[in-house]
Amino acid sequence: DVTYGWWAGNSGVTNRSGKFIAAHAAHTGLIAFGCGAATLVELAGFDPSLPMGHQSSLFLAHLASVGIGFDASGVWTGVGVANIAILHLILSMVYGAGGLMHSMLFAGDMQDSEVLQAQKFKLEWDNPDNQTFILGHHLIFFGVANIWFVEWARIHGIYDPAIGAVRQVEYNLNLTNIWNHQFDFLAIDSLEDVLGGHAFLAFLEITGGAFHIATKQVGEYTKFKGAGLLSAEGILSFSCAGLG
Repeated sequence: DVTYGWWAGNSGVTNRSGKFIAAHAAHTGLIAFGCGAATLVELAGFDPSLPMGHQSSLFLAHLASVGIGFDASGVWTGVGVANIAILHLILSMVYGAGGLMHSMLFAGDMQDSEVLQAQKFKLEWDNPDNQTFILGHHLIFFGVANIWFVEWARIHGIYDPAIGAVRQVEYNLNLTNIWNHQFDFLAIDSLEDVLGGHAFLAFLEITGGAFHIATKQVGEYTKFKGAGLLSAEGILSFSCAGLG
């Protein structure tokens, strides 16, 4: 009975939440395989005497930004790069197997699952409580990803372009700075401030996620709120991609 337009694109998975998970697992497997394979290809042809940008090294450059493949002084070592690439290839098979299992063995609709906990993740686009419940879990996972990034930078270190080397970064959880930088974040030139923003975002997302899981929809559920839920998913996914 839903008539608002934002729902139309999701109508194909009505009563097929299990198949929806299968498609997502397969999609994740393809992405993991592509990342692992492309990293190995770049590694095989990488020349440390040339700038990465001149070699179209997208994946190696991304690993370098989080301090993988280079020592503390910025000299290429290659340590850990092949391991991460192979891990992605292995995980792609795990994701693919999960997609096949959800597609062929498990219930096509989570509502029909024998696992009571799984039934809570059925897709009901016209049920605001169901949507906020699922959104809450997404928020918590994104918050954990932020914590991982902050702790990695603090313990292992990330690349600092200002000094051309990898260094450990202690986050600066200054709420005043975080508030003032919300409209000029492109001008931030301090890694401490960048990590402080991620630490605050982790707290905000985990707290918001717990709130959405524990509570029900507040107020009237309108088409604007429905569209907002999908917009939040898109924005959070984009943010998580920036962390990866």
